[in-house]
Amino acid sequence: MIDLHLHLDGSLSEQDFLYLAKKDGVDLGKDFPNNIYIPADCPSLEVYLERFALPCLLLQSKENIAHVTNSLVRRLYKMGYIYAEIRFAPQLHTNKGLSQMDAALAALEGLEPALKECPEFEVNLILCCMRHAPEEVNIETVEVANKLKGTRVVAVDLAGAEALHPSVYYKKVFDLAKKYELNITIHAGEATGSDEVMMALDNGAKRIGHGVHLNVESPDGERANKLRTCFEFCPTSNLQTKSLKSYKDVPLRLFMEHDIPVTVNSDNMTVSNTDVYQEFSHLYETFNLSKRDVYVLLKTAIKHSFTSSEVKGKLLLKLDERLDKFYSQIAI
Repeated sequence: MIDLHLHLDGSLSEQDFLYLAKKDGVDLGKDFPNNIYIPADCPSLEVYLERFALPCLLLQSKENIAHVTNSLVRRLYKMGYIYAEIRFAPQLHTNKGLSQMDAALAALEGLEPALKECPEFEVNLILCCMRHAPEEVNIETVEVANKLKGTRVVAVDLAGAEALHPSVYYKKVFDLAKKYELNITIHAGEATGSDEVMMALDNGAKRIGHGVHLNVESPDGERANKLRTCFEFCPTSNLQTKSLKSYKDVPLRLFMEHDIPVTVNSDNMTVSNTDVYQEFSHLYETFNLSKRDVYVLLKTAIKHSFTSSEVKGKLLLKLDERLDKFYSQIAI
């Protein structure tokens, strides 16, 4: 299985929380573990994002960042994933003295030993800028990503409450990312509409996080098609943030019919209590996905991943080998 849109701080396991809290003397609250999952009555994206306060509190040391990165990689491997891109915002882990570079290096340090014990599994990192952050802080994130080019840091992102902070404000940040020839993916079109997706494209996005409110049957859709922009759908989190009302509202068929590249992802495995298998299962039940549909979606994820051509070739071979197994795991 493949996941291109997976947040580190939204995917700590219950065991991660317990280990780190005991180690650092942090009170997880009387509602633990319920307070690490999103409630069914979550009214908006802004409330959804509140669930990241506790993991952020715990992830303020190199050791802790390395631990949860290592833990997540191992869990994905055991689940049968063949590729993942894990994203996080290093600027959120500087409250106790770490620099953004320290935080990024800590994630890399946790990643490498895990991958050595997980043969034929590939994982890369995406560094997130944040919509609420000062411009100079986001520029620093881009600078860190540039300095780490050639490692497993493969792209920059823009995350956060898009309705409060439109992408038009981040031109200088992403002009720098484009100057450095960094891969760019931007959260857009989740809490707002098609205009925000267009601003993300203006900022150089090769992929769009969510993007479910793109007006496909308009010049906006034609532009996304022409640019071969890939959309990272995360259905369950979209329902939880009230971006969409039901799985039937996920515009999966519409995007596929208009030949706009689209992928299926988990977003936050713990906060949303999901994984890519579950996301595919929901869409399988809703849209009666065929084996061919699943193959196209996973092949699209490989094609638009931020990894090398050599790795993409290996992933395509693995997909051919494991498609029947993947399909049987979701078509239940």
